Amino acid sequence: MKNTGSTRVALAALLIAAGATGATAQTAARAVTDEATTLETDARDYLADLSKWDRAATLFRRAAELRPQGDPAATEDLMYAARLSFYEGNERQAIRDFEAAGQRALAMGDVVLAANAFADAAWIAQHRGYGERAHALLGRAQLLSHSPLIPEDAREHLRARWEVTGAQQ
Repeated sequence: MKNTGSTRVALAALLIAAGATGATAQTAARAVTDEATTLETDARDYLADLSKWDRAATLFRRAAELRPQGDPAATEDLMYAARLSFYEGNERQAIRDFEAAGQRALAMGDVVLAANAFADAAWIAQHRGYGERAHALLGRAQLLSHSPLIPEDAREHLRARWEVTGAQQ
């Protein structure tokens, strides 16, 4: 292929188009992150009013859904949603949110947070009478407690929770 002026123009157009696509993707990602941040701010505004905690939990959950997989803010949002759902009496949703937080934390390598989230979900499941579910969740937390990534003090704290959970394996 000859290096002609038209070839250079075509290559330049291709590079510009690729750059524009990348810029568009970055702009879209930034817009999603901005939307998640706005939802989190709105959710925090609702925390002052106990009657709006259910709405706050929904907003935190939605913010987590918008965030990319590797974003630790999503895990934090799910933990907020789980706690608020529990305090609101929506224990089924709290279990789902704690489990989702644990899965996201685990995917990012935060085994301490994952183990604690699974233990929280197990405690609620046991409290609700979901014995089989409680055992499965506790089993996940216990398995993670053996990770060499968990400091000894965190491991001891986790193991002390098994008695509180009441879902011994």
